[in-house]
Amino acid sequence: MQRASRKPKEISSNEIIPKKSILKNEIVKSIMFSLIASVSVIVISLELSEFVGSTTIKDVGIIFGVMVGIIPLTIHQLREVQRRDSVDRNMPVFLLALLSSVQSGSNLIKAIEQAAERNLGALTPELKNLKANISWGTPIEEAFENFAKRTGTRVSRRVTVLLEMAMKIGGDVSENLEMIQRHVSEMQNIEKSRKSALQPYTYTIYISFAVFLAVAVLLTTSFFTEIEKVQDGLLAAGNGKGKEGLFSSLADMDVSKLEASLFNMAIIEAVFGGVAAGKIGSGSYVAGTKHVVVMIIMAVIAFNVS
Repeated sequence: MQRASRKPKEISSNEIIPKKSILKNEIVKSIMFSLIASVSVIVISLELSEFVGSTTIKDVGIIFGVMVGIIPLTIHQLREVQRRDSVDRNMPVFLLALLSSVQSGSNLIKAIEQAAERNLGALTPELKNLKANISWGTPIEEAFENFAKRTGTRVSRRVTVLLEMAMKIGGDVSENLEMIQRHVSEMQNIEKSRKSALQPYTYTIYISFAVFLAVAVLLTTSFFTEIEKVQDGLLAAGNGKGKEGLFSSLADMDVSKLEASLFNMAIIEAVFGGVAAGKIGSGSYVAGTKHVVVMIIMAVIAFNVS
Protein backbone atom coordinates (compact mmCIF):
# COMPACT_ATOMS: atom_id res chain seq x y z
CA MET A 1 0.00 0.00 0.00
CA GLN A 2 1.48 3.29 -1.05
CA ARG A 3 2.10 5.70 1.78
CA ALA A 4 0.34 9.01 1.42
CA SER A 5 2.66 11.90 0.80
CA ARG A 6 2.93 14.45 3.56
CA LYS A 7 1.54 17.88 3.01
CA PRO A 8 4.03 20.69 3.44
CA LYS A 9 3.65 22.47 6.73
CA GLU A 10 1.71 25.68 6.30
CA ILE A 11 3.29 28.82 7.60
CA SER A 12 1.26 30.40 10.35
CA SER A 13 1.34 34.02 11.30
CA ASN A 14 1.70 32.94 14.93
CA GLU A 15 5.12 31.47 14.09
CA ILE A 16 6.49 34.86 13.16
CA ILE A 17 8.88 36.22 15.77
CA PRO A 18 7.14 39.30 17.16
CA LYS A 19 8.93 42.58 16.67
CA LYS A 20 8.71 43.35 20.38
CA SER A 21 10.61 40.17 21.27
CA ILE A 22 13.33 41.07 18.76
CA LEU A 23 13.60 44.57 20.20
CA LYS A 24 13.62 43.12 23.70
CA ASN A 25 16.55 40.83 22.85
CA GLU A 26 18.45 43.76 21.33
CA ILE A 27 17.79 45.88 24.43
CA VAL A 28 18.98 43.08 26.74
CA LYS A 29 22.19 42.69 24.73
CA SER A 30 22.75 46.46 24.79
CA ILE A 31 22.20 46.56 28.56
CA MET A 32 24.67 43.71 29.17
CA PHE A 33 27.32 45.30 26.94
CA SER A 34 26.74 48.71 28.53
CA LEU A 35 27.04 47.38 32.07
CA ILE A 36 30.29 45.55 31.31
CA ALA A 37 31.80 48.58 29.57
CA SER A 38 30.60 50.95 32.30
CA VAL A 39 32.02 48.88 35.14
CA SER A 40 35.32 48.47 33.27
CA VAL A 41 35.71 52.24 32.76
CA ILE A 42 34.87 52.98 36.41
CA VAL A 43 37.32 50.36 37.74
CA ILE A 44 40.12 51.58 35.46
CA SER A 45 39.52 55.20 36.50
CA LEU A 46 39.58 54.29 40.20
CA GLU A 47 42.83 52.35 39.82
CA LEU A 48 44.39 55.15 37.78
CA SER A 49 43.32 57.83 40.26
CA GLU A 50 44.92 55.89 43.14
CA PHE A 51 48.10 55.43 41.12
CA VAL A 52 48.33 59.10 40.10
CA GLY A 53 46.81 60.48 43.30
CA SER A 54 44.25 62.69 41.57
CA THR A 55 40.59 62.88 42.59
CA THR A 56 39.73 64.60 39.30
CA ILE A 57 40.51 61.43 37.35
CA LYS A 58 38.23 59.47 39.65
CA ASP A 59 35.30 61.91 39.28
CA VAL A 60 35.64 62.22 35.52
CA GLY A 61 36.12 58.46 35.18
CA ILE A 62 32.95 57.69 37.13
CA ILE A 63 30.98 60.17 35.03
CA PHE A 64 32.28 58.75 31.75
CA GLY A 65 31.66 55.23 33.05
CA VAL A 66 28.03 56.10 33.62
CA MET A 67 27.89 57.72 30.18
CA VAL A 68 29.32 54.58 28.56
CA GLY A 69 26.41 52.73 30.14
CA ILE A 70 23.88 55.26 28.87
CA ILE A 71 25.11 55.94 25.32
CA PRO A 72 24.28 52.51 23.75
CA LEU A 73 20.75 52.66 25.11
CA THR A 74 20.49 56.24 23.89
CA ILE A 75 21.55 55.22 20.38
CA HIS A 76 19.04 52.36 20.40
CA GLN A 77 16.29 54.71 21.57
CA LEU A 78 17.16 57.31 18.91
CA ARG A 79 16.97 54.66 16.19
CA GLU A 80 13.55 53.60 17.46
CA VAL A 81 12.35 57.23 17.53
CA GLN A 82 13.58 57.73 13.95
CA ARG A 83 11.77 54.56 12.86
CA ARG A 84 8.51 55.71 14.42
CA ASP A 85 8.86 59.16 12.91
CA SER A 86 9.37 57.56 9.50
CA VAL A 87 6.24 55.43 9.98
CA ASP A 88 4.11 58.45 10.94
CA ARG A 89 5.60 60.60 8.17
CA ASN A 90 4.74 58.04 5.49
CA MET A 91 1.28 57.20 6.82
CA PRO A 92 -0.51 59.95 4.77
CA VAL A 93 1.31 58.74 1.64
CA PHE A 94 0.13 55.21 2.40
CA LEU A 95 -3.46 56.41 2.73
CA LEU A 96 -3.17 58.34 -0.54
CA ALA A 97 -1.93 55.15 -2.23
CA LEU A 98 -4.93 53.25 -0.83
CA LEU A 99 -7.27 55.99 -2.05
CA SER A 100 -5.73 55.96 -5.52
CA SER A 101 -6.01 52.17 -5.82
CA VAL A 102 -9.60 52.11 -4.57
CA GLN A 103 -10.62 54.86 -6.99
CA SER A 104 -9.07 52.85 -9.83
CA GLY A 105 -11.33 49.88 -9.02
CA SER A 106 -9.43 47.75 -6.48
CA ASN A 107 -10.91 46.67 -3.18
CA LEU A 108 -9.29 47.71 0.11
CA ILE A 109 -7.40 44.43 0.64
CA LYS A 110 -5.93 44.56 -2.87
CA ALA A 111 -5.07 48.23 -2.34
CA ILE A 112 -3.14 47.35 0.84
CA GLU A 113 -1.22 44.64 -1.02
CA GLN A 114 -0.33 47.10 -3.79
CA ALA A 115 0.76 49.76 -1.28
CA ALA A 116 3.15 47.24 0.32
CA GLU A 117 5.22 47.31 -2.88
CA ARG A 118 5.86 51.05 -2.61
CA ASN A 119 8.90 52.66 -1.00
CA LEU A 120 7.46 54.12 2.21
CA GLY A 121 10.52 54.09 4.45
CA ALA A 122 10.13 52.22 7.75
CA LEU A 123 6.45 51.62 6.95
CA THR A 124 7.22 49.30 4.01
CA PRO A 125 8.43 46.26 6.06
CA GLU A 126 5.35 46.49 8.27
CA LEU A 127 3.06 46.69 5.24
CA LYS A 128 4.74 43.63 3.73
CA ASN A 129 4.19 41.80 7.02
CA LEU A 130 0.52 42.88 6.93
CA LYS A 131 0.26 41.65 3.34
CA ALA A 132 1.79 38.30 4.32
CA ASN A 133 -0.63 37.90 7.23
CA ILE A 134 -3.60 38.59 4.97
CA SER A 135 -2.35 36.18 2.29
CA TRP A 136 -1.91 33.42 4.91
CA GLY A 137 -5.56 33.71 5.86
CA THR A 138 -5.20 35.61 9.10
CA PRO A 139 -8.46 37.38 10.07
CA ILE A 140 -8.33 40.99 8.99
CA GLU A 141 -8.91 42.26 12.55
CA GLU A 142 -5.99 40.22 13.86
CA ALA A 143 -3.77 41.28 10.94
CA PHE A 144 -4.51 44.95 11.60
CA GLU A 145 -3.86 44.45 15.31
CA ASN A 146 -0.47 42.88 14.57
CA PHE A 147 0.30 45.77 12.23
CA ALA A 148 -0.55 48.34 14.93
CA LYS A 149 1.60 46.51 17.52
CA ARG A 150 4.61 46.23 15.20
CA THR A 151 4.54 49.87 14.11
CA GLY A 152 4.03 51.00 17.70
CA THR A 153 2.88 54.55 17.00
CA ARG A 154 -0.29 56.34 18.05
CA VAL A 155 -1.02 57.42 14.48
CA SER A 156 -0.79 53.88 13.08
CA ARG A 157 -3.07 52.52 15.81
CA ARG A 158 -5.66 55.17 15.01
CA VAL A 159 -5.39 54.51 11.28
CA THR A 160 -5.89 50.76 11.72
CA VAL A 161 -8.97 51.33 13.87
CA LEU A 162 -10.43 53.70 11.27
CA LEU A 163 -9.65 51.27 8.41
CA GLU A 164 -11.38 48.44 10.27
CA MET A 165 -14.42 50.67 10.83
CA ALA A 166 -14.43 51.66 7.14
CA MET A 167 -14.41 47.99 6.11
CA LYS A 168 -17.16 47.00 8.55
CA ILE A 169 -19.43 49.96 7.85
CA GLY A 170 -19.08 49.71 4.08
CA GLY A 171 -20.49 52.43 1.87
CA ASP A 172 -18.23 54.64 -0.21
CA VAL A 173 -14.75 53.35 0.72
CA SER A 174 -12.94 56.07 -1.23
CA GLU A 175 -14.79 58.78 0.68
CA ASN A 176 -13.94 57.09 4.00
CA LEU A 177 -10.29 56.82 3.01
CA GLU A 178 -10.23 60.49 2.02
CA MET A 179 -11.63 61.46 5.42
CA ILE A 180 -9.05 59.28 7.21
CA GLN A 181 -6.23 60.78 5.15
CA ARG A 182 -7.32 64.33 6.00
CA HIS A 183 -7.62 63.41 9.67
CA VAL A 184 -4.09 61.96 9.78
CA SER A 185 -2.66 64.96 7.93
CA GLU A 186 -4.32 67.32 10.41
CA MET A 187 -2.90 65.31 13.32
CA GLN A 188 0.61 65.56 11.90
CA ASN A 189 0.25 69.28 11.28
CA ILE A 190 -0.84 69.77 14.89
CA GLU A 191 2.15 67.74 16.11
CA LYS A 192 4.52 69.79 13.95
CA SER A 193 3.04 73.01 15.31
CA ARG A 194 3.47 71.73 18.86
CA LYS A 195 7.12 70.85 18.32
CA SER A 196 7.89 74.16 16.63
CA ALA A 197 6.18 76.06 19.46
CA LEU A 198 8.10 74.18 22.17
CA GLN A 199 11.48 74.22 20.39
CA PRO A 200 12.54 77.61 21.87
CA TYR A 201 12.12 76.18 25.38
CA THR A 202 14.71 73.50 24.56
CA TYR A 203 17.12 76.24 23.48
CA THR A 204 16.36 78.10 26.71
CA ILE A 205 17.48 75.08 28.75
CA TYR A 206 20.77 74.91 26.86
CA ILE A 207 21.33 78.67 27.16
CA SER A 208 20.70 78.65 30.91
CA PHE A 209 23.06 75.69 31.33
CA ALA A 210 25.76 77.47 29.30
CA VAL A 211 25.33 80.60 31.46
CA PHE A 212 25.75 78.49 34.60
CA LEU A 213 28.92 76.92 33.19
CA ALA A 214 30.28 80.36 32.25
CA VAL A 215 29.69 81.69 35.78
CA ALA A 216 31.26 78.57 37.31
CA VAL A 217 34.31 78.84 35.06
CA LEU A 218 34.74 82.53 35.96
CA LEU A 219 34.56 81.68 39.65
CA THR A 220 37.11 78.89 39.40
CA THR A 221 39.55 80.80 37.16
CA SER A 222 39.28 84.24 38.76
CA PHE A 223 37.69 84.34 42.20
CA PHE A 224 38.97 81.04 43.56
CA THR A 225 42.51 81.70 42.32
CA GLU A 226 42.51 85.01 44.18
CA ILE A 227 41.43 83.19 47.34
CA GLU A 228 44.37 80.81 46.93
CA LYS A 229 46.71 83.78 46.53
CA VAL A 230 45.34 85.32 49.75
CA GLN A 231 45.82 82.00 51.55
CA ASP A 232 49.41 81.80 50.33
CA GLY A 233 49.95 85.38 51.51
CA LEU A 234 48.50 84.63 54.95
CA LEU A 235 50.75 81.61 55.33
CA ALA A 236 53.78 83.60 54.23
CA ALA A 237 52.95 86.39 56.72
CA GLY A 238 52.40 83.96 59.55
CA ASN A 239 48.67 84.63 59.82
CA GLY A 240 47.60 81.03 59.72
CA LYS A 241 44.96 79.38 61.84
CA GLY A 242 43.99 81.30 64.94
CA LYS A 243 45.61 84.56 63.80
CA GLU A 244 43.69 87.82 63.53
CA GLY A 245 43.54 89.64 60.23
CA LEU A 246 41.33 91.09 57.56
CA PHE A 247 41.34 87.90 55.44
CA SER A 248 41.90 85.38 58.25
CA SER A 249 38.49 83.77 57.55
CA LEU A 250 39.76 82.68 54.13
CA ALA A 251 42.63 80.69 55.60
CA ASP A 252 40.47 77.64 56.36
CA MET A 253 38.49 77.73 53.11
CA ASP A 254 38.99 74.63 50.96
CA VAL A 255 38.91 75.86 47.35
CA SER A 256 39.00 72.33 45.91
CA LYS A 257 35.74 71.47 47.69
CA LEU A 258 34.11 74.60 46.29
CA GLU A 259 35.16 73.61 42.76
CA ALA A 260 33.90 70.06 43.35
CA SER A 261 30.55 71.45 44.55
CA LEU A 262 30.17 73.56 41.41
CA PHE A 263 31.04 70.57 39.23
CA ASN A 264 28.49 68.37 41.02
CA MET A 265 25.87 71.09 40.62
CA ALA A 266 26.64 71.24 36.88
CA ILE A 267 26.17 67.47 36.56
CA ILE A 268 22.86 67.60 38.46
CA GLU A 269 21.62 70.44 36.26
CA ALA A 270 22.73 68.54 33.15
CA VAL A 271 20.72 65.46 34.18
CA PHE A 272 17.50 67.25 35.08
CA GLY A 273 17.81 69.83 32.29
CA GLY A 274 18.45 67.14 29.69
CA VAL A 275 15.47 65.07 30.83
CA ALA A 276 13.25 68.17 30.73
CA ALA A 277 14.52 69.06 27.24
CA GLY A 278 13.68 65.57 26.02
CA LYS A 279 10.16 65.73 27.43
CA ILE A 280 9.56 69.19 25.93
CA GLY A 281 11.10 68.50 22.53
CA SER A 282 10.12 64.87 21.87
CA GLY A 283 7.41 64.19 24.44
CA SER A 284 9.47 61.46 26.13
CA TYR A 285 11.73 61.47 29.17
CA VAL A 286 13.84 58.70 27.61
CA ALA A 287 14.52 60.94 24.61
CA GLY A 288 16.23 63.35 27.01
CA THR A 289 19.20 61.00 27.46
CA LYS A 290 20.90 62.48 24.39
CA HIS A 291 20.59 65.96 25.92
CA VAL A 292 21.97 64.63 29.23
CA VAL A 293 25.02 63.19 27.47
CA VAL A 294 25.68 66.44 25.57
CA MET A 295 25.36 68.59 28.70
CA ILE A 296 27.62 66.33 30.77
CA ILE A 297 30.30 66.49 28.06
CA MET A 298 29.97 70.29 28.07
CA ALA A 299 30.41 70.36 31.86
CA VAL A 300 33.45 68.07 31.84
CA ILE A 301 35.12 70.14 29.11
CA ALA A 302 34.34 73.43 30.86
CA PHE A 303 35.75 72.39 34.23
CA ASN A 304 38.85 70.59 32.92
CA VAL A 305 39.94 72.80 30.01
CA SER A 306 39.51 76.11 31.86
